[in-house]
Order: sequence, then C-alpha cells, then structure tokens
Amino acid sequence: MNKKLIIGIIIILLIIIIGYVTINEFNKADTKVPYINSHIQKANDEYNQAVDFLNKKNYTNTIQHINESYKEYMLAKENTEEAMAKSIKTNQSLQVQYFNYTITELDYKINATVEMYNGLDYVKSNPSKALSLFRNSEKNMENAKEYSDKRSLLEEQYPDNFLKE
Repeated sequence: MNKKLIIGIIIILLIIIIGYVTINEFNKADTKVPYINSHIQKANDEYNQAVDFLNKKNYTNTIQHINESYKEYMLAKENTEEAMAKSIKTNQSLQVQYFNYTITELDYKINATVEMYNGLDYVKSNPSKALSLFRNSEKNMENAKEYSDKRSLLEEQYPDNFLKE
C-alpha cells in the first residue's frame, strides 16, 4: 500500500512540475516575437506593394494593399501589447523596452497607412493635399525605421531574450 501511495505522490508531483513548466513557457512574452515579426514583415510587404501601385496610379490595388498592410500592423500591435503585458507582469525590463520600441514603430507604420489611405481620397479633387498626405506617410515610415533598428539591435545584443522564427 505504501508503494502505491509513494508512486501516486511521485506521479502527481511530476504532473504538477510538467504543468508548471508548460504554463510558464506559455506565459513568456518572447514567445510572441516570431508572430509579431511575421505580421510586421507581411505588413511591410503589403505597404511596399501599395506604394508600387500608387506610383503606377493604380488606386484600386493601392487601396487593397494598404488595407491589408493596416490589418497586419494592427495584428502585430495586438500581439505586442499582449507580450508587453506579460513582460510587465514578469518584470522583464529588457523585454518591456523591446516591446515599447515595437509599439512605437508600429504606431508610425499604422499612421503611415492611414495617411496613404487618406491621401487617396484627394488624388482627383486636391492633388496637392494628396501629395502632402503621401509625403507624411513616407515620413512616418522613415521615423518607424529608427525604432525598428533599435528593436533589431536589442535582438542582436540579447539573442537569448528573444525567440526567433
């Protein structure tokens, strides 16, 4: 009887330990990094395609790609905010800094998509206003680059803190 009790207790302890490790891994913020980077890359690709179509004056395809870009940036931001909350909860200051950079980068990129989209409304009625909005979009993307570079630098300096794809 004692052997069964000891084996039962050992099995229960193993289950608890495995569960704890699994939950702990699931709650780590860095598990979100590959998803965030994937959404950002997809959004960047869509944004670049939108710019190409805009330069060709193909406004229908520009709208399609800018909408897709916006959607992907928003998904990246949602994942980043979740990761940020986990980082704050677990007191991971390096990751909090990383996710702050990511959110700032994404805010600039989201603003860039909105500026481009809004510029499309003025292409025929007020070309100078449209051009101004398109330039603002470009400036937002340039500003985003600074935070993208800061984020990449942290990934390079502390590779163990950020899971890669």
